[in-house]
Amino acid sequence: MDWSQLIVTVVLVSASGALAPGPLLIATLSESVKRGARVGLLSATGHMIVELPLVLLIAQGIAFFLTSETAARLAITAAGVAALTFFGLNQLRESILAPTTPTNGLDAKTPKNGVAIGIIFTGLNPYFITWWLTIGARLVYDALELAAWLGIAAMYASHIWIDYAWLYFTSSLAWRGGKILGSRLLRVINIVLGAFLIALALLMSLELVSAIFS
Repeated sequence: MDWSQLIVTVVLVSASGALAPGPLLIATLSESVKRGARVGLLSATGHMIVELPLVLLIAQGIAFFLTSETAARLAITAAGVAALTFFGLNQLRESILAPTTPTNGLDAKTPKNGVAIGIIFTGLNPYFITWWLTIGARLVYDALELAAWLGIAAMYASHIWIDYAWLYFTSSLAWRGGKILGSRLLRVINIVLGAFLIALALLMSLELVSAIFS
């Protein structure tokens, strides 16, 4: 994998997670309706406070196991295939079947501080941890393999800007009375990204089979 492949893959895979409605997005929008788009930036910062140490811990663990490179790669790839398939199918199902949900009228009982929203709704989300231990771990592995810790820095920079851009964008719409969670555009985007995750799982499956029987 070269730099362009790593960055494109990170952006597309990260977008599939960031754009999917979840507790962090809903809590952020709920407070944004009352306090403005700035909440989105603060929420993304709280999210990063939890996420960055987790990424560094995963990277440290993978760097240690690279001494048995073949076994580590097979294990990470297998976990990635399973997770990509699960998240991709779940994203397609929710995008197609879930009823529209307007941003206005959300439960307002969320923390007043935007950073606290990001920390709480990231740290208490089991899907967030699962994503980084499976799909994210493969991205971390590829980054380490490409350029060690410089690769990790590039990978995370390619990932985190999406969280900031998306939370700020949706917070702006919520502040102005938009209904982004129920829009047809968001559904189409999530369907496309869900299909991308499944396609990536198939490609990784081929890589896994090739590595096992080579």
